[in-house]
Amino acid sequence: MSLVAVIMKGPTSKVRFDEATKLLDYGFANFSFKQFAKKGDVLKEVEVSKGIEPSVQGVFAEDSGVLIEKGQESNVVQNIYFNENISAPIQQGQKLGEVTYTLNDKVVSKCNIIASNSVKKINIFAMCQKIYWQWLSCLRS
Repeated sequence: MSLVAVIMKGPTSKVRFDEATKLLDYGFANFSFKQFAKKGDVLKEVEVSKGIEPSVQGVFAEDSGVLIEKGQESNVVQNIYFNENISAPIQQGQKLGEVTYTLNDKVVSKCNIIASNSVKKINIFAMCQKIYWQWLSCLRS
């Protein structure tokens, strides 16, 4: 029989209320919510091959956190995984990888890393323009 069932079968409402209070006090005294990431926070600048821009910001797709036992917060390990060979074109919101948070080798939270903006594939005109500006900048120095 579960603890909730025992509480709900108390003989009076005062007994049920007291037992529920003890249960809540235990929870608040021994556990806390640990937030790992907020939606839209920048994790890392990610290189993009064959793109007009050389990189894109990898941001968290959603909020990430977990309810854990107090004192265990420092034992949580963050693991970051990116897709291999990220190349243009990239759409805003496209998945670039994911972050996992582990506690004692168990995954306690997972969050996707997405592109903060779109990156177009480079074309011949943009490539020529880039070479021209690099050449011009070399002449100035």
